[in-house]
Amino acid sequence: MAIAGHVGAVYIETTDPPAAFTKEATEANAYFTQYMIIDTTKRYWDKNSPVLVYVNDELVSNGFEIEHCGGVIVFEEALTSADTVTVSGMSVSVAQRGGFFNWSLELTSDTSDITTFHSDGWKENLTTIKGFTASAESYWGDSEFVQSLGKEVIIALFVDNTASKKRYEGYAVISSDSIETAVDDIVNESIEFEGSGRLYYRED
Repeated sequence: MAIAGHVGAVYIETTDPPAAFTKEATEANAYFTQYMIIDTTKRYWDKNSPVLVYVNDELVSNGFEIEHCGGVIVFEEALTSADTVTVSGMSVSVAQRGGFFNWSLELTSDTSDITTFHSDGWKENLTTIKGFTASAESYWGDSEFVQSLGKEVIIALFVDNTASKKRYEGYAVISSDSIETAVDDIVNESIEFEGSGRLYYRED
């Protein structure tokens, strides 16, 4: 599955140490299944630190997934409008170090053949690994961006070039960087990303 878009950004963790936050408020989606931390400065959580989830001030330990990139808690079963969800953990500080447009995104899924004698002659497959790759052109980046080649960064791929914040967001590794130029043309740069974990769709 391929997706193309207009503008994007690369965010890199700063050298600031992770900062603790305690019982920060969240905002629910329309279905009361996803709860995003309200404080936008704390939406990227340290993947190596525990995240504590509270429902109506009671600590819960299962029935949800944690999305460190974006600061979201996803519940397996919907809560109600009367429920409040708060979170505690460690947030990391990020800064934009690159920008681009004309990006493309490829979602992939690896499968394994599990055909047996009981498959009635039909080939059967099992999904084993999911992932994504992305490429972009005409980006800008400072020296810290260039030094991050081969390292994990956060990419945001916006689906339009308006004030909308609709985007795909996730962790990725900068896998390659190429520069081309002709004597009568401007410098053209392209960059390739290899997904590191899940890719999320955000609207705020």
